Amino acid sequence: MTTRNKELLRTSVLTSIVERCRRPPGRTTLMKFAYILQTVRRVPLGYRFQLYNYGPYDEAVLTDLRQAVSSKLLSSKLVTFSGGGYGYEFSTGNSLSSASEQLSEYVSQFEEDIDWVVNLFGSESAGRMELISTIVFVLCENGSRLEKPQIVQRVNEIKPHFSREVIDAAVDEVSEVLDCVSCGKVDA
Repeated sequence: MTTRNKELLRTSVLTSIVERCRRPPGRTTLMKFAYILQTVRRVPLGYRFQLYNYGPYDEAVLTDLRQAVSSKLLSSKLVTFSGGGYGYEFSTGNSLSSASEQLSEYVSQFEEDIDWVVNLFGSESAGRMELISTIVFVLCENGSRLEKPQIVQRVNEIKPHFSREVIDAAVDEVSEVLDCVSCGKVDA
């Protein structure tokens, strides 16, 4: 896949996610959706995720989002949270409708995958997506099937602000997703 095609695929997937979400997603949520699509559903986005403060992270996702905002395919709004702090929410931009035909040719074969991630995780908070994506990361980092107690222990080592009980419950809640995880190395 050429660099330009990869950029168009990434932009297409990110804008398609934003279009389908019931509420405007933030940067963390979009980062985790991209990670799960690439890792679990094998959408060839070509990101190189590493474990970071809020789970799997690749600066290139933020670069792609900034480019989509700059091109007016997406719109970004700074929001303040009731408990303090701030973040960004994304919605569709003014130029998306005029670019949708070109973008749809890149995203069309991944429509089912995008629907899957939005339907399954679209109502989750950024904090929950941090936990869910870290669970997936632990499974993929290891490269072999782990038992639930091992998953809980490793996630708790990485994310000690989540209790073992919360992690344990999250593993149960997403067990259907975890059963389908098979990690392959991503082609750049």
